Amino acid sequence: MSDESGTLAVTPSRPESGAAAVPAAKPPMLEAFQRLAELQVCDEELWAREQEHGSLPARRAQLAEERAAAEAATLRSREVLAQAEAAQRRAETELQDQEVLRRKLESQQFQVKTNDAYTALLHEIEGAQQVISECETRLLEGMDAIESARAVCATADVSGRETATRQAAEAQALDAREKQLDAELARLRAARARVIAACDAKLIEQYERIATRRRPVVVRVRGTLCLGCRVDIPAQQVIEIQRGERVITCGNCQRILLAGERAQLAGPGADPR
Repeated sequence: MSDESGTLAVTPSRPESGAAAVPAAKPPMLEAFQRLAELQVCDEELWAREQEHGSLPARRAQLAEERAAAEAATLRSREVLAQAEAAQRRAETELQDQEVLRRKLESQQFQVKTNDAYTALLHEIEGAQQVISECETRLLEGMDAIESARAVCATADVSGRETATRQAAEAQALDAREKQLDAELARLRAARARVIAACDAKLIEQYERIATRRRPVVVRVRGTLCLGCRVDIPAQQVIEIQRGERVITCGNCQRILLAGERAQLAGPGADPR
């Protein structure tokens, strides 16, 4: 009898009264497929842990770079402060020297005997006074520069200490996470070895070969659709998949196909290649 869509609908016959119901036969390769499903779950967890474990050295290197940058910023701020203080000392020394020179020149005003000599002396005194004014201006500017440099230096010191504290905590967390990942990887690798030992060697070989090109390897079929690549499967192959008598692969993505109700496998998130 066919339903309204034209698909053949088979009505199961009822057992005669008192007759024992015959249990449906399991697909011959159901257990093998279930093992593959277990292997795939294990592999996905392994891959995720290995990716995280592999990212730890890069994160540690990033922490080292951040620490070096903070230390460099502190060093630069101290160098700027030291340069500003050195420039201030030079200005103070030059100011003192010019004041001594001015006083010396002023003391010679009553010793010159000609107008030309007196004019030349006044010119020297004016030059010394001009340099003194410039030194005083530089000293005022230097005070501002020193104050600003000290503020930058203090900020860099605080930032450096905060960075060091944060990085110490993160480094400790990374060490703890690495130990946890090592334990999880060991557990997952042992579990994987147990699953492989219980599987047919040729089936594992086929699984590993596909895994080098596609992830996940085993996917469900929904209706006639391969959930790995979203390509339709021929109707005859769908029937064979439901029978579960042999391994059926997708003609497009070469993944191993299982009937949707037989395994909890990745489908929508598969790589559609």
